[in-house]
Amino acid sequence: MLGQPDGLRHLREQFGTLPFSTHAIAALLLYEQPFGFTQQDVTDEDEVSEYCAVMAAQNRASGDVATAAKFELLGGRHKERAARIAALLPPVRAAQV
Repeated sequence: MLGQPDGLRHLREQFGTLPFSTHAIAALLLYEQPFGFTQQDVTDEDEVSEYCAVMAAQNRASGDVATAAKFELLGGRHKERAARIAALLPPVRAAQV
């Protein structure tokens, strides 16, 4: 179907008739696939965001405002990306004791 000239458009139209958002359908199709997102991706993005915040503070303290601003911008992007990925994943279950 995707090999046909209008295949992707046709597929989107079919998904559009369902009572679910196309983002929800995509998330379900990616769930537990080796090429899909995982909770580790969210954790990685959060950790990079935290690192960027530390580097921004260190650079600002040393007077390098331009580099600090770059780290703040990058940190914000990573934080936003973590939130977008997390929204695609099923809720994290609490560890059983």
